[in-house]
Parts: sequence; structure tokens; C-alpha cells
Amino acid sequence: MRKILLVLTLTCATWSFGQTTEGQKKLPAKNIYEVAMVQPRSGQAPAFETAWKIHLVKYHNGESKRAVFEVITGDNAGTYQLIDGPFDYAEIDKELPNVKAHDNDYGMSVSNKLAMEKGGYMFRWLDTLSYNYKDISADKYLQNNYMVKQGKLADFLKELRRSVVINELIKSPSSITVYLQLLAGSKQQIVFRSALKDGFKELDPTYSPSTTEAFKAAYIKEYGQADWDKRANSPGIYQFVDSFESFLIKRRIDLSSSMPAVKATTKK
Repeated sequence: MRKILLVLTLTCATWSFGQTTEGQKKLPAKNIYEVAMVQPRSGQAPAFETAWKIHLVKYHNGESKRAVFEVITGDNAGTYQLIDGPFDYAEIDKELPNVKAHDNDYGMSVSNKLAMEKGGYMFRWLDTLSYNYKDISADKYLQNNYMVKQGKLADFLKELRRSVVINELIKSPSSITVYLQLLAGSKQQIVFRSALKDGFKELDPTYSPSTTEAFKAAYIKEYGQADWDKRANSPGIYQFVDSFESFLIKRRIDLSSSMPAVKATTKK
């Protein structure tokens, strides 16, 4: 049932990079995000949050803002995602005038409370593969990270685009955004975030059974029984991926900048 849930909820954000797929369109100018992952030392989460809030007020409530999410399940439970964006490549050339003071403050007040920190992961938002993402407010999310097989990205994204088409036809209440990892080499990653407006109870298979059946019926009508069988039966869309992970996250508004937009970037 968990696999079926993931298959039916795949729907999200943009398709550019010089290839062709169903529903291709021009991308927004600023659609890149940079993600840092940090994990406080054992017993240091409260101290980290306090130090981060002070640092946030000093350096991330002007041009350079941060959105923060906390991972609450899986191998990375207890880590925080610090997200900078959206911006474009041209803005990576820019350097904020207070970057040295920023880095010193971060190192002395925040970094010394961390057991792990990884930064510089860049993702492009894929809008034509995202669905029902405008004006959606949610504090809880399901995140799926897919490691795509070499040579299978176009096939994977084609099937994801079909999900968007079907969700639009049945007016699904789900809300999903998709991101493509940039500069990833041969280990291409696609990230899905499902906004859970009503909380984690939306993941229960009985939450919206009528939508599940409507999706299947509309898919068969649009693309045929044979294509549905390929999608729904093992390995389904998983034939395009080497591995994937799923975990729950929650938005930490108290640790985030007052607004999500950003015009320039510094690290972490």
C-alpha cells in the first residue's frame, strides 16, 4: 500500500534542461534553491535553535533569507534543512557585503553546536511537474528523494508529467512540488515534497480513497490500460530509479526568515 500511495501522489514542478516532454513550458527566471543539512550535537538542539534564531535576525531577514524544515523520521531524524532561494545562476556571482561577518558569526555561535553539517546542494524547481502548489500553506510534508538510473531521467519525468495531467483532470486535492538536483554528476536526484494541509493523517490510505480510484480510471482513459499496468505493477516507476527514501518533515516557522524569497546567497 505504501508503494501505491507514492505512485499515485507523484506530481510536481519543472522541466527545462534542453529536453522535450509532455507539457514543456518556459521556466521562471529564479528557480534555484540551495540546501544545507545540519544536525545538532546530542542534547544541543535547544542551544542550536537559540543560537540560530539570533544569527537569523542578524543576517537573514534582509536580502538573504532562510526557510527551515526539521526532519522527524528516518535515518536523518533530528536534522534541519536550511534552504536559501529562489535565485538564478547570476546571483551566485554576487557576494553580500557582510559575508565575512556572517561567516564568523555562524562559525562561532552556530557551527560549534553541530555534530554534522553539509551544504551547497543545489536544486532547480520543476514547475510543470508540480501540481496545486500555488497559495498552499502547510507546516507538514512528506519528502521523497529518488536516485534516478543513468539514462532514465527523461522516462521518469515523462511519467511524472502524466501524474500532473491526471491530477488536473480529477481535480485532486493533493499538493506536490518537485526539484531536480543540479551539478549532481551521474547520481541524479529528484526530490518530491507533498504538502499535507491536514497533517500527517493525509498519508492514511483511507484518507481519500475516491481520489485514488479516480486517478486510476482517468489514467487508463487518457493513456490506456497497458500503460497503467506498467505503472501500477512492480517494478512500475521504480524501474527508473536505483533507490529512494521517504521521510516526514515539518516547517519550522520559528526558525525561518520572515519571508521565503531571497535575492543573494551566502553559505549556510
